[in-house]
Amino acid sequence: MIRRRFLALALVAALTVPAAQAASATGHGPDRATVVRWVEEYLRAWRDKDDLAVGRIFTADAVYQEIPGDDAHTYVGRRSIQEYWRTITAGQTEVTTRYGEPLVQGDRAAVELWITLRANGNWLTFEETNVLYFARDGRVRRNVEYWIMRPGRFDPPARWGTRG
Repeated sequence: MIRRRFLALALVAALTVPAAQAASATGHGPDRATVVRWVEEYLRAWRDKDDLAVGRIFTADAVYQEIPGDDAHTYVGRRSIQEYWRTITAGQTEVTTRYGEPLVQGDRAAVELWITLRANGNWLTFEETNVLYFARDGRVRRNVEYWIMRPGRFDPPARWGTRG
């Protein structure tokens, strides 16, 4: 319960007034279709362990925060992100991915991900929310992850990923 509350609060905090102000000031932001294309490419790159594909969807100077506030889990620049991707996906098999309806405001989007995979022969389920900051060209310039890893293989609960 506390974990879900944390994820919900993180999502609300990520989509507050500053995002709308930033978009108004710059006059740009992704539409839903751009966010969905990005998420689908991200998840395909995860399933396929494709570090080159993941590199294409981030800006050259992108920041990827696997654990916000932890420098050891923050990757700066496309090459660093690709190296992280190669390392983190190397031992994963039988990866399945789902995503919820993205929430878009200004240059930010938030999307829930549900991932199951095998690592070292054991099933794991990742329940994740990614807060994405988009560049004008549709690539992501910053990705902040909030996630929970559970041992075992679980399906999402009813109405997961919906706006209702």
